[in-house]
Amino acid sequence: MRYLHPVQAHETFVASGEYRFVKDGQALDKSETWTIHEHPDGGRFIRVDVDARRAEGKSILLEALQGSDGGLERLDLRYENARFEGGIKDLRASYQVTESMLQVGYNMNGAGRQYTEIELPPEVLIDIPLLVFRGSAIQAMAEENTRYRPIFVPMYEHAQLFPGTLRMVEAPVDFAGEDAVILGKRQICVRRYTYRNQAVVYWIDRHGVVIKRANAFKQQEIVVKISNYAMPS
Repeated sequence: MRYLHPVQAHETFVASGEYRFVKDGQALDKSETWTIHEHPDGGRFIRVDVDARRAEGKSILLEALQGSDGGLERLDLRYENARFEGGIKDLRASYQVTESMLQVGYNMNGAGRQYTEIELPPEVLIDIPLLVFRGSAIQAMAEENTRYRPIFVPMYEHAQLFPGTLRMVEAPVDFAGEDAVILGKRQICVRRYTYRNQAVVYWIDRHGVVIKRANAFKQQEIVVKISNYAMPS
C-alpha cells in the first residue's frame, strides 16, 4: 500500500481492508486499499490508496484525520490522472475544517498554490467519495429525521467542480433490511441500504464499513467487495 505519510510509533492499528472491483463478472485492475489507526487522544487517521493506474490512468492517495467525536478535521490528497484530457491531471490539496469554515489549499495541473474558504452550515455532512468513508455517510443519511440536510462532497476529478459542491439534499437512502454476507470463511451480518432513483445497493457491517456495493450503470453491473478485511471483534 502506498501512502502520503508512514504510520507513526504513537498510532495504534484499528482496521484495514481492500476493495476489489468487478464489472459484468470480469475483475478490473483497480483497487482501494485502506487502513485506520488511532491516536492517543482518540482521534483516528485514515489512509487510502486508490490504484487504477493501469485500468483508468488514475491514482489517489488520501489521508483523513478525524477527531475523537468522528468529525473530519483534515483531509489531504494527491490525485494523478495522465489520461484526463481537459480536466485535472495532477492535484495536491488539503482541506481543513475549522468551526463553521472549510479552508482549502491546492495546487492543480502544475499551477501555483491557491486558497479558498467555504462556509459550512450547521449539521453539514461531509461525504468523502471513497468507500471507506461511505458507510458512515450512508447510515447518517438513512437515519436523518429532517427532510433535507446540507451535504458537502469534496471533488477532485472535474476541474469545473473543484474544490467541491455544497447542496441541500433530501435523504436519498433507505434502510432495506438485514442480510448475511459470506467473506472468505466468515459470515458477516450486514444492513442493506438502497438509493432511491438509482440502482445502487450497499451492505454495511456493524462497524460502519461497506462490505459490498452493487450498482447498474449503462446496462452493466459493477460489484465491489471487500477483501483482506481486518477489524477487531
